[in-house]
Amino acid sequence: MLHTLLSRVTRGNGFYIGDIFHAAARRDATTQITLDRPPQWAPDRGTHFTVGELADQIDELAARLWAAGVRPTERVELYKTDNFDIALLACATARIGAVPALLSPALDGAVARELLVRLERPWLLTDGDTSRGS
Repeated sequence: MLHTLLSRVTRGNGFYIGDIFHAAARRDATTQITLDRPPQWAPDRGTHFTVGELADQIDELAARLWAAGVRPTERVELYKTDNFDIALLACATARIGAVPALLSPALDGAVARELLVRLERPWLLTDGDTSRGS
């Protein structure tokens, strides 16, 4: 349903971050991708994926966000250790119609807190190292 709505609004000409890996998988799901380090939420998965596997990972993350209560139009602040999984989390967030707000992990904690206020209390995805300022 969300894709139908987006198609009407953008007349098919929009860039939809939630569909990047899925569109690539439709062209060739077997394309290999090697990450520099494993995703933090699944370190046991390693660093070698296909585009199709990453699209599946995004769907799994989107389902987890939905189960946690994130809904369309809500903002999700991504403030975590620098890793490719930030891009995957942003895609998953957009996939359910929420709005990803990517913050650099280099930002001071006080700045990140102020941005939380300015974003009108978004959901926050972070990790221990970033939240402690390590």
